[in-house]
Amino acid sequence: MQVFYHTRFMIRDSIFTMNTVTVFRPTWNIKALIISHLFAFAWLGFFLTDPGFAFWRSIDQTLFYSLNGTVSEDTGWTRFWAWANVRIFDVVPLIIMLVSITFPGMGIKRDRLQQAIIGFILLLVLMFPIRESVYEYARAIGLSGNSPSLMLEPAFRFSQIVPEIPAKDAAGHSFPGDHAAVVLTWAGFIILNARNGWSFFALVLAIFFMLPRIVGGAHWASDNVVGGAFSAMVTLSWAFCTPLLHHLTNATHRLLTPLIRLIAKIPLLNQLPILSQR
Repeated sequence: MQVFYHTRFMIRDSIFTMNTVTVFRPTWNIKALIISHLFAFAWLGFFLTDPGFAFWRSIDQTLFYSLNGTVSEDTGWTRFWAWANVRIFDVVPLIIMLVSITFPGMGIKRDRLQQAIIGFILLLVLMFPIRESVYEYARAIGLSGNSPSLMLEPAFRFSQIVPEIPAKDAAGHSFPGDHAAVVLTWAGFIILNARNGWSFFALVLAIFFMLPRIVGGAHWASDNVVGGAFSAMVTLSWAFCTPLLHHLTNATHRLLTPLIRLIAKIPLLNQLPILSQR
């Protein structure tokens, strides 16, 4: 009888192990954590030096004049970028990000989709104080100044060319790029989970989602490539080099499992890959 129970528990534990999935690292990787932080702070630190700032500003100005110069007249092209800078357009990348972690097409395995969406939400929660810390630091040292549309000439602003479209084309505190921090964190999450050719398409999409603010002049390119990327790198390093989010995701998943099972009984919804993971 004792052998029977021992065998039963071994089988149960082995089944539990096979069914346990994770989207974050379950153990510490101190070396990778240190290296990723050193790279992130070196990336930001160079920007904060006089030569680094001058280097990035030359790139910023070149990109601004090249991209903003294409929206100098009321054309279909200008209206496209103007609508891309309307607040409601932010729903588009949000939908794409959610679809990428509720369907397996972007590379995340079907049995990890539930943990993927829970983990990604927790990842954004982790990113918020990191991004806010960078923002407050930038304000304290006078780095988060006006956007290029307020500082450079000529600057073509949507509010003057197509005033009927409520597009954002200026900002008083532009560093770091908040949209960039989100989409780059999402792209890193996809790449580090899927690690295939399709997953790198997320990076292409992230770059595209950062373009509207640069074209319209509400952000310098460095706001995104330096500030947004720094926030994303630090966030991702804590997510994938420590077990912090692994444990939080597992605990939240266990807590929500009864609700997920209840939703999975709803006709049509139970056909979604995220609810039907077998």
